[in-house]
Amino acid sequence: MKRMNVRRFLQLSIIVTSFSSLLWIEPVGASVHNLMKPVYHVYIDGENIGTVDSRAVLDQNIEELKTQKSSEGIKLSVENDVEVVTERLFKPTYDNKEALDQLDEEITFIGEGYSLSFDGERVGDFASKNEALDALWTYAKPFLSDEKVKEIKKSVKSAEDSGEAFHPIEAVDLSIPYKIDKVEVHPKDIVSEQKAVSLLDNGYEKETDYEVKKGQSLKEIAEKFKMKEQELKKLNHLSNDEEIKKGDELKVLQQEGFVDVLETIEVEETEKIDYEVIEKKTSKLLKGKEKLKQDGEQGRKLVTYSKQYENGKVVEKDIVKEDVTKEPVDQEVWIGTKKVSSKGTGTFGWPAVGGTITSKQGERWGSYHKGIDIAGVKDKTIRTADNGKVTAAGKRSGYGNQITVSHNNGMKTTYSHLASISVSVGDTVQKGEKIGVMGTTGDSTGIHLHFEVYKNGKLENPMDYL
Repeated sequence: MKRMNVRRFLQLSIIVTSFSSLLWIEPVGASVHNLMKPVYHVYIDGENIGTVDSRAVLDQNIEELKTQKSSEGIKLSVENDVEVVTERLFKPTYDNKEALDQLDEEITFIGEGYSLSFDGERVGDFASKNEALDALWTYAKPFLSDEKVKEIKKSVKSAEDSGEAFHPIEAVDLSIPYKIDKVEVHPKDIVSEQKAVSLLDNGYEKETDYEVKKGQSLKEIAEKFKMKEQELKKLNHLSNDEEIKKGDELKVLQQEGFVDVLETIEVEETEKIDYEVIEKKTSKLLKGKEKLKQDGEQGRKLVTYSKQYENGKVVEKDIVKEDVTKEPVDQEVWIGTKKVSSKGTGTFGWPAVGGTITSKQGERWGSYHKGIDIAGVKDKTIRTADNGKVTAAGKRSGYGNQITVSHNNGMKTTYSHLASISVSVGDTVQKGEKIGVMGTTGDSTGIHLHFEVYKNGKLENPMDYL
């Protein structure tokens, strides 16, 4: 559309009106004046946007636009300098639609809103102070414990019953105090509650200095701060082929949170108390041997903690008090001090746990039975008859699993048909110590121990020593 200038209106009668002034120039003749019809040239910020045939049509359109833009809940006024020049012509030309369409595009409105900020960092603009508080409460609420939320709701209800104004965000502890200022705001800049929560979640970019470390590249630094390499170059006015080195100072954009939601909660937790292990020396056990005399039992205590939360996560935990509900019981272990000896005492002990002799040494079934057989036991443990050193431990033809112990005093004993062996060749054993379990391996008609005795390599009758 071709724009017109105010100076070109050199008609016989001109009436100029604006929001601030009214100018009237008397017509040359009343009869001529009455023959002319008025049109209204509309100017926004000094620029002509069109001509209409009715001032009322223009005013009505502005009000309708204002109503549409006021959907955010704020009272609006026209921000532009709007001027209307009235001209009387015999044959006026105008185009209401074109002028009003142009008005829709160029006119702007401004109203009174409220800005929410933290330490100078602006989150967004709201239609009312209460909407800003509502958005902040919606953001903070998920970070609070259920108990805290219930407590706040109770406070709100109590305030309502008393006729007092109390917003739930007032009961929330924040790391930085919020500030709500009255500001002029355009309708398009008003943020919704959902948008405000998103802005609070994402935080803002803060420009900070960063010292380049040895061997770091621009790409590595950009990735560290979640920036694009080209963005980092632009921020620091670096050319594409410019190199960086250790010690260089770069400006980077770092994501910062607007505010942290704080809460301190006291909680009770039941915890275990470890028992102590008490060691006692005893000559009743061989040196190097241990025996559990008393089992240890863990105790219990009720601990009250003060937990400090930031955005729902524990950042500090302090003990307020402890109450022991069950004392621990110490574990008692006996440690043997008795010296180990591989030399026999000269006196044999019974090699089994109870039992009876079922076959003696001598002629039996057309052959010579070299030892005695012991059977009929409830506990199948086999014990060495005297101190000594194990010289053989394994399978032997006819004897099954067999152990041979040299007592280092000319005496030697063998233990045969064992189900299992508990010692190895070279082990030093003490009189009465477990060396295996009675069984039926080898040429055996049942579970028993075949026990033989030798002196200086010569077979002896075991009954002479037991």
